[in-house]
Amino acid sequence: MFADITDKFTKCVCENNLQEFGKLFATNGIYHDYIYGNFKGRNNIKRMLSDLFHRDAEQFYWKMFDHVFNNNIGYAKYRFSFISKIPEYSGKKVILSGISSFKIKNRKILEYSESVNGGLAMVQLGISPLKMEKVFIKWFKRSLKDDPKLSLLKN
Repeated sequence: MFADITDKFTKCVCENNLQEFGKLFATNGIYHDYIYGNFKGRNNIKRMLSDLFHRDAEQFYWKMFDHVFNNNIGYAKYRFSFISKIPEYSGKKVILSGISSFKIKNRKILEYSESVNGGLAMVQLGISPLKMEKVFIKWFKRSLKDDPKLSLLKN
């Protein structure tokens, strides 16, 4: 069951299939994207896919494997690639590996998040170190907001 969901999930992303992608999520499902941030609700998640993912990239490849599912929580490793459409990085290919995390209830995604080294994508695109630093600080602040208990480790 879980592998079927992840197969549909990645296929919909690669094909920009908004309607089917939205149906995979619970009505108030959440997609935590490491680049673009958090999107809640089917309409916002579909907008993220069309207005951000497919605006900025093309020729997606995304495969998940080594699935683990227990008590409505699933994890899968993944391989992911795309070609950038962002003007200053147009035509550059990015390849990444990571781990996806799903919370699922009644075969619908309640919450999706991922763990991936976004710096690897930036290096492949040729982003300047100064711009990378600004983005990493933004991501760090977002991670503290998303997980308030994480800030307890700072002291």
